[in-house]
Amino acid sequence: MTDSFNHVTCPKCGYEENTTTAQKCEICGQPLKKSKSIAPLIAGVGALIFLAALGFTGYNAFVRKDAPQTPTAVPTTPTDANAGTGTTTTTATPTNTPGQPADVANALSWGDRILFTDTSNADMQAGAAAYASGDYATAAARFDAARKAVRNDPEALIYLNNARIGATPALGIAAVVPIGDNPNTARELLRGVAQAQDEAIKAGTPVKVLIADDGNDAGQAAAIANALVQDPNVVGVIGHGTSTTTLAAAPVYQQGQLPMISPTSTTTELATVPREGGNFVFRVIPSDQFTGTTLARHMLTLGKTKPIVFYNSQSSYSKSLQDAFSTTVGLEGGQVAKLVDLSQGNPTAELQDSGADAIVLLPDSATFDAAIAVAQLNNGQLPVLAGDAFYRIDALEKGGASLTGTVVTVPWHPLKSTPPFAQTSSSLWGGDVNWRTALSYDAFQVLSSARTVGNVAPGSDTSGRTAIGQALAAQGFSANGSTGAISFLPSGDRNTTVLLVEVKPGTRSGTGYDFVPLP
Repeated sequence: MTDSFNHVTCPKCGYEENTTTAQKCEICGQPLKKSKSIAPLIAGVGALIFLAALGFTGYNAFVRKDAPQTPTAVPTTPTDANAGTGTTTTTATPTNTPGQPADVANALSWGDRILFTDTSNADMQAGAAAYASGDYATAAARFDAARKAVRNDPEALIYLNNARIGATPALGIAAVVPIGDNPNTARELLRGVAQAQDEAIKAGTPVKVLIADDGNDAGQAAAIANALVQDPNVVGVIGHGTSTTTLAAAPVYQQGQLPMISPTSTTTELATVPREGGNFVFRVIPSDQFTGTTLARHMLTLGKTKPIVFYNSQSSYSKSLQDAFSTTVGLEGGQVAKLVDLSQGNPTAELQDSGADAIVLLPDSATFDAAIAVAQLNNGQLPVLAGDAFYRIDALEKGGASLTGTVVTVPWHPLKSTPPFAQTSSSLWGGDVNWRTALSYDAFQVLSSARTVGNVAPGSDTSGRTAIGQALAAQGFSANGSTGAISFLPSGDRNTTVLLVEVKPGTRSGTGYDFVPLP
């Protein structure tokens, strides 16, 4: 799946999936005013200064024997990641561990620090201070107030549930997301985790969630993975948010035998991570191999055998999807007429005299606009098929009528979702959620089912991790999620089919066009 998406939050309903070009909210129709605030930039610069000054002094502030028992709180100055918010936060007093990077401590939180710095909330800051001091009742009250003020904030709900559990023995699950790089994407992922945690607690299973920010940085992702492997309170990991960070962290989890479930990494490279000592690396989203094969076979059923394929050779996601598509076409009776690199030259000029009978668009986010230009030039002359990077509202906005009839691969669609999930999520967050939320919810359900199968209790440490890993890898393992039954191949890839949707005129999205599931 592509690594970067830009959105605008609706000031009325809080929906965050509106694109930067949208004139009104997709959900409620509220006119959107684009913010010109530089606060997120200031906060980001402050975080970089803080991390540079911090250096290598140990990370054990969050790698501790009993995670719910937080260390002594000390006030921090505005030079930390909250710079520019006008508030004072609390941090854990670090314990030095030779040879370990200290910056991961500032990127992890059970509730004793606020990781999202693009907004300021006094109740969240007060809740973090109370949590850090061990005053869970006050922390819960303040997080509850923050949750009521901003209904769709998953960080508030996760910390609220952690505080309510307090010092009671609980299972620990880490959710690693790219907060520093894309807070909206991070929130989308955390909503699924928060919903699943909330349901588990109400069903009688105490589960605490540790939120981690890898900033969509491979080095930070690996450092966080090392910290989580050494924290006995964490029995499973949901993450990371992109293929790049997942690939960087996966070998660490595998070697440390800490089960990791990726909700959104599709690259075929993930299946090549060595699995000595059993498999501990899995994903709930179909790999690019499944997606490319499904798209190719659908094209062939239409009687089209000579596609022109547009992709980005510089993107692991785009390249692996193109490889899977082209290989399937060649093996099953067709031949790619031409491969065109969207990142080079003038891709639209390649349409002329291509000899193709279909257009296949497999961009990443960086080359998305170039792919849209190809569709607009084609304007319905040849049938168009596209990868899941097109499953976004601005594809409908920018492509408009030129995309009518385009078939797109998708990992999830609300009209194909398990009813309880769709209904509960809409009620919980005050509006529709997207595929990232659905798949992170599924990742949690997988860990929960494996915990049940392995009979893993709080305090089981490494033996619990081993039991969960063995349950996940066992033949016949299955979990139920928003996307139906979930099982795995020996490679750790999900054993599933891929959904196909078609762009048709409609009113659901507010653009005049909708993604409609094929029968």
